[in-house]
Amino acid sequence: MRRSRIVVGVVMMASLFGCGGGGGGADDPADAERVAAQTRSAAQETFDAIGRGVEVLGYTSTGAGRWVICGMEPSPNGAQYVAEIAVTQSNVPPSQYGDVVREQAEAQGWTVEQAAGDTLEGRKDGLRLRAQYGSAAMNLSVRSRCLDVPKDEIRRLTDLPKDELGVEPPA
Repeated sequence: MRRSRIVVGVVMMASLFGCGGGGGGADDPADAERVAAQTRSAAQETFDAIGRGVEVLGYTSTGAGRWVICGMEPSPNGAQYVAEIAVTQSNVPPSQYGDVVREQAEAQGWTVEQAAGDTLEGRKDGLRLRAQYGSAAMNLSVRSRCLDVPKDEIRRLTDLPKDELGVEPPA
């Protein structure tokens, strides 16, 4: 009985952190570039659509994508690609961000799973969208699934430099 509680606890912890084995064994390290490209593309399109929706005037940057460790150190269990950007100024009042973000995310094919308070989350093609907004700014991210790759591949991926997404406010 005690052993089953431990197993259930480990499974619950893995699901809380959003990463875990793919269920079908290890991913091929060659999948990494395909996953990164898919995530970058979805992020660029989604960030651009949400930016147009809120009539963005400024971002913190052009957006960045990078590989991060899934799981907890000292025993990471994979790597996932994360693309992020923050809206710093817009013509739409922050009180309307939730409605606009939901509308634009759904128009881009995202299934909105959670929209409460100042956070919206959605899923599309194995990716996760998260938008957090308040009176000062809006943070947007798109995350890939966790690739189940060997530790040396995790280190190689997470040591790669950030990718610039090239997202700019409309002229």
